[in-house]
Amino acid sequence: MNYKKIMLVALVLLVAIISFTKIAPAAADPANHKHTIEQTEEKIASVMTLSGGAAATSATLSLLPGDMCTPLADQLAELAKYFLLILSALYLEKFLISLSGYISFMALIPLACVIVCVAIVAGRKNLIRTAAKISLIAIIIFTIVPASVKLSDMVYQTQAEKVNDTIEQYNDLEIEGDADSGLFSEFTTVTTETIDHITDFLDNLLESLAVMIVTACVIPILVFFFLVWLVKVIFSANILVLDTSSLEAIAGKLK
Repeated sequence: MNYKKIMLVALVLLVAIISFTKIAPAAADPANHKHTIEQTEEKIASVMTLSGGAAATSATLSLLPGDMCTPLADQLAELAKYFLLILSALYLEKFLISLSGYISFMALIPLACVIVCVAIVAGRKNLIRTAAKISLIAIIIFTIVPASVKLSDMVYQTQAEKVNDTIEQYNDLEIEGDADSGLFSEFTTVTTETIDHITDFLDNLLESLAVMIVTACVIPILVFFFLVWLVKVIFSANILVLDTSSLEAIAGKLK
C-alpha cells in the first residue's frame, strides 16, 4: 500500500472515530432535541388527560344503578384503550428521537467508513456504492423521527384547540342525578341535561381521538414510507454512483 492510500485510509478512519466518539453522544443527547421532545411530551400530556378522562367518566357511569348509561360507559372505556395505544406510540417516538442518532453515528456511519477503507485497500469500487447506501440510511434514520414530529406538530396545531376544548370540557364535567338519598342511591336517575353533556363529551372525545391517531400514528408512518420511496428513487437513478472517469482519476493518483 502506498503513502497516499495510507493517508486516505487514516482520514476515513478519523471520520469514523469522530462519528463514534463525538457526534454520536451529541446526537443521542436529549438536550439537543429539547424542542422536539417538548412537542412530544405536550401530546403525551394531552393523551394521558383524555385517556384518564374517558376511563374515569366510564367508571363513574358504571356506578349508576340501572342500564341507561351502560352504552355510554362501554364506549368511553373502549376509547380509553385506543388512547393508551396512542400513548404507547408517542412514548416510542420519544425514545427514538435520541436512539436514532445513536444508531446512525455510533454504528452505521463508522461501518460505512470501514467499508470505504476496505474499498481503498482492495481496490473494489463497488464497495463505495455500498458505503454510500449505508450512509444515506443513517441520515434517514437520524432525520425521520424529527421530520415526522415536526410535520405531526404542524397538523396538530390546526386542531389543538379542539383537543384543548375537550380537556376543558372533561375538567368541567359533572355527572349529576336526582336521588331520594345520596347521589348514587338505588333510586338515582340521571338527568337529561347530564346525558346531553356526557354525549357531547363523547363526541368531542372521538374527534380528539381522530386527531391523535392522525398526528401520532398515520403521519409518522407516511413519512417513513415516503423516505423509503425516496431512497429507492435515488438508488434506481444511480445518483450516488461516482462517475467512471472520476474513479479512474482517483485510482491513478493513488498508484
